[in-house]
Amino acid sequence: MKLSFRQLEVIRAVALHGSVTAAATDLGVSQPAVSMMLRECATSAGFPLFLRGQGRLQPTAELRVFLDEMHRVFKGLERIDRLVGDIRDASVGSVVVAATPTLADNLLPVAVAAFRRARPRIQITVQTMDNLSAVEAVTQGGVDFGLVLTPIAETDARLVPLCAGELVCVVPIDHPLTRLATVGPQDIAPYPLISFSRSLPLGHLVEQNFREAGVPRRIALEVNQSSTALALVRAGAGIAWIDPFLLLDDRDHGVARLRVAPRSMVTAQALVPSQGTLSRPALMLLAAIRRQGSAMPGVSSLVTRGQGLPQGLESPEC
Repeated sequence: MKLSFRQLEVIRAVALHGSVTAAATDLGVSQPAVSMMLRECATSAGFPLFLRGQGRLQPTAELRVFLDEMHRVFKGLERIDRLVGDIRDASVGSVVVAATPTLADNLLPVAVAAFRRARPRIQITVQTMDNLSAVEAVTQGGVDFGLVLTPIAETDARLVPLCAGELVCVVPIDHPLTRLATVGPQDIAPYPLISFSRSLPLGHLVEQNFREAGVPRRIALEVNQSSTALALVRAGAGIAWIDPFLLLDDRDHGVARLRVAPRSMVTAQALVPSQGTLSRPALMLLAAIRRQGSAMPGVSSLVTRGQGLPQGLESPEC
């Protein structure tokens, strides 16, 4: 006859306390109930489990054979209970995020730092990649969610608005254009343009701006990252229109910043799988990023305008 889990609990409690009375108190049952169950345990096992000695109930030689293993089993169950509680409270786990370099460098750090202070046992992996690769990573299930700049190609994933800022023109500090309050395509046409392929969000946005102004966009240096464009401008290789997120810190980037006319907005959005639900750690990290996006100086919060948000996004706190 097999010993039930409850019978094993009783055996372990008596072995730990050496007393039926103490075991009953520990288990929250009456002393007669423990005594009766001990007799049933011995019957089920087919050999005596305890002998009285020195005023205590002491395990028999037969019980000692498997008592250590029993303790290990119960300790393992306690660890499982703690793990379940940790997962329920989102204090352990992992989150994998795909992000464009600009957002990985300028939107993520403060949000992740605040999140980690509150949830230090949650592992966060940030995979930096271009927009197209981030979209692919999300749709193929390789990451929990992505951080991208829009516009993006058609996708089945859901877009969660984060924040938006104005496209900005960067030129060398001593450039003639610094005399202007704003610059448009016609103003920068005479100068070497550092820009992006139209297949990229920023390239699409700049191309649209030039097209609407009736000015052909002639790219002197093509890049795929705003940070590269900024470095080239700083070196005097030309001028560029880049996203605003790269310039939000207080550092001196060694360039002059000019407003673009007409005003063009660059939007940062989270990309969430359309099927399934995000884990609690992923939801909480995304909520922290949205809060950071709404608090960043120099950008406009889009949080209140977000539609189709993942369930639970607004409730978890980091």
